[in-house]
Amino acid sequence: MRKNSEIEKGTRFGHHMDRDYCLILANGPWPTIEKVRELADGASEVIACDGALNRAFEHKLNVDVTIGDMDSVDEKTLEQFSTNGGKVIENKDQHSNDLAKAFAHCEASEQKNPVIVGGLGGDGGHEWANILTSISSGIAAEFIGKKKQIRILSKGVNYSIEIGMGNNFSLFAIPYCEGVELSGAQFELTGERLEMGSQGLHNVATSKNIKCSFQNGSLFLVSSLSDEDP
Repeated sequence: MRKNSEIEKGTRFGHHMDRDYCLILANGPWPTIEKVRELADGASEVIACDGALNRAFEHKLNVDVTIGDMDSVDEKTLEQFSTNGGKVIENKDQHSNDLAKAFAHCEASEQKNPVIVGGLGGDGGHEWANILTSISSGIAAEFIGKKKQIRILSKGVNYSIEIGMGNNFSLFAIPYCEGVELSGAQFELTGERLEMGSQGLHNVATSKNIKCSFQNGSLFLVSSLSDEDP
């Protein structure tokens, strides 16, 4: 478990070789299968949300756990997965979506750094439900989509995150964020408060890494992916 005083060094969006993480496969648009395979190969555990297991089988990805109400996964796929030793967690709670159920599993197994593919893009309502689910859960998750990445940050942690000099990023608070420190950017912050809205929109990294921390509230970081990103 991370300590509040820990400095998260050299972490780049989508590059996780310097820290442990589990991979959650959701059923929205994925980045390239090469990227998904790279993430799956480096993960401590791979979790498929319901129908995402179908796609994992199609691409021959190794999955450890599938979770959800099991209304989207093919019956034959589920049977084969179970026969091969995969863990099936059926949860028919209609008050939480499959990603929330996956987060609950991560929390119960003390996995604090989930990376999610398939959680962005597609239906806008589902995308926002996924982001807000992560924020409300208190889990510092990272979403990787086709064209953007979103990272939910934890209070009390000193982050050093590789954005790349000259690249754009945005910081958003929900509903507020206090004691925000930001350096290595065109618009720096020193112990400031961000309100929900456009305050943190379209900042620019002035160094390879930005440094960021905050003390209270919720904060997430949005960065665009270029065609050159793996």
